[in-house]
Amino acid sequence: MIEEDTDIAAMMEKVSIKKPDLLEVRLDKIRNRRMLKEVVDKKSYPLIATDKSNRGLSSKHEMLGFAAGVGFDLIDLDFATSDEAAVKQMQSKGAEVILSFHDYSETPAEDQLGKILEAEKRLGCDVCKIVTTALRPGDNLMILGFIRNESASARLVSFAMGSHGMPSRILSPWFGAEFTFASLSDKSKTAEGQPTIDELRSAWQILGLQ
Repeated sequence: MIEEDTDIAAMMEKVSIKKPDLLEVRLDKIRNRRMLKEVVDKKSYPLIATDKSNRGLSSKHEMLGFAAGVGFDLIDLDFATSDEAAVKQMQSKGAEVILSFHDYSETPAEDQLGKILEAEKRLGCDVCKIVTTALRPGDNLMILGFIRNESASARLVSFAMGSHGMPSRILSPWFGAEFTFASLSDKSKTAEGQPTIDELRSAWQILGLQ
């Protein structure tokens, strides 16, 4: 997450050492928009902008729209509070749009996940993101099966949160997900069960996937 006193050059250099495929930037604490242009100027990989702040919806979309306009590659919008017009607004500024759905209580059955996916697709987004919560190890099988069955019909990012959900985070790309998320370090983790980028790559090597 970027804050007002973040040294952008130092941060981007630190991230580059890890050689990520892409970087998600949380805009929650940003007030100075010029910082976003500085991030873009120093990027060497695609950038995702997301805003989980308490700003009002219009303010969030205004900030995200600015990020799209200065060169962020993907804009993450909350499915619950976005419509087709919001999606098109971001796309008109040159960015692709991720529509994100989060279920913080459970992992729904696959038919319910399919309905959410179809609803996201109808809004015209470029990437559909569906994140659930694993209450038990078996929920990983549910979400990975969903990815396997649906990833041919959409660019899909999906996994389960929580301590039980780490296997789905690690394995989702191998079942057809567009990408998965990992933190730069233990201190920068944003959700329970999220591996660091080093842990993710180590797991792939152990499993013979990389």
